[in-house]
Amino acid sequence: MPHHSLTQHYRPQTFAALIGQPELIQVLCGALQTGRIAPAYLFTGVRGTGKTSSARIFAKSLNCQRHDQPTPTPCGVCDACQTIARGDALDVIEIDAASSTGVDNIRQLIERAQFVPLQCRYKVFIIDEAHMLSTAAFNALLKTLEEPPAHVVFILATTEPQRLLPTIISRCQRFDFRSIAATLIESALATIAAQEGIAATPAALKFMAQRAKGGLRDALNLLEQARLLSPITLETLYQLVGALPEDRLLALVTLFIQPQADAMATALDICEALLLQGHKPLTVLEGLVQVVTDLQVALQAPTRPDRVTDSALWEPLSALAADCSVLQLQVLGNQMRAAADCIRYSEQGGLWLKRLVLDLLVSHESVTAPVPGGLSLPQQWLMVVAQLPAGIRPLIDPGVLKRIESGVATITYEREMMASIARSQVSAIERAFQAAGLGVMKVVIETA
Repeated sequence: MPHHSLTQHYRPQTFAALIGQPELIQVLCGALQTGRIAPAYLFTGVRGTGKTSSARIFAKSLNCQRHDQPTPTPCGVCDACQTIARGDALDVIEIDAASSTGVDNIRQLIERAQFVPLQCRYKVFIIDEAHMLSTAAFNALLKTLEEPPAHVVFILATTEPQRLLPTIISRCQRFDFRSIAATLIESALATIAAQEGIAATPAALKFMAQRAKGGLRDALNLLEQARLLSPITLETLYQLVGALPEDRLLALVTLFIQPQADAMATALDICEALLLQGHKPLTVLEGLVQVVTDLQVALQAPTRPDRVTDSALWEPLSALAADCSVLQLQVLGNQMRAAADCIRYSEQGGLWLKRLVLDLLVSHESVTAPVPGGLSLPQQWLMVVAQLPAGIRPLIDPGVLKRIESGVATITYEREMMASIARSQVSAIERAFQAAGLGVMKVVIETA
């Protein structure tokens, strides 16, 4: 017996089985019930949200032989429904625009559209990846798309609607398929896993749903791949997909917030281990940002464990959040954002990541004046630099924030030339202090 992947076996065959698009389904079903069938439809959205499946279901709804007219509930057992589901219906032509991009392919399509259907009520042309058509092909299609024969319906599906000609879009009824909510994907995965006898922990299902980023197909592909590891756990998924272990990232962020005697060595060991496991420096940084975001959720929404990446870490997140302030988390996030470009574009991304880790480990002993929120002056300065326009940030960053007294911040530079540049940007620096919420109204630039 041939093996069918989960994505094939569980492809929706009716509108009721399509998840995450209730408004679109309502409009399409209304059109079928009232008989107001448009000559052309445009289905857009990210991959795995049901565009092609909806096009096939719509074709079955138009041509179901159990009904005398279009219906929102095709039977699925008549010859028309079964041949459309198998993809070999004579009157439902599915075209892959990625391999049929030229004007000659469109001319053949237009010629076929002139003939009446052989078995069905409507001849349906489904053009998948429509954005791959050439400009000449689009232009050749314009007139037929606007005024096709009465028995013809065009359905264009694309993930990149911005690449379509405006004249094409204006001739279609457009339906934007939204990314499917992670909770809906998680529920669907749980149902399918139960039907297939796949043992998977709730945390693993949640991880797969979140990793799919709104596309059910990606989640099913991951479940198909991981089913051989049954029982599927979060740890096995981390190893399978090379994902960052959330507990290690949390341990690293904990060192930033609760410094220890050996914090530097421990943090560098964690960082080095993650890099040796093959994780890209930018991926590690994104993971750290996600942990800081989860901490802020735990701090400001203590009753919403469903809003963090890994709900299994809710207790340690909540415990750590109790020892920090919103301002501290904002500083951490701004420091990470300021380092993102260096890590992204440098050939030595790992070196810049370690440099960031060392900067984030600035000891509280470096505080030379009382500051709000228990933040050190270097931490406040990094927060201010992150608020500066990107064009002047490298010029201002070398400064050292020496003190903040009575709303006046004093910044020193090693060289007079650098101080002169900073003096020319005092207004921008003052606005950055105000944006950071540090209560500074005036900035003084000095030479060390």
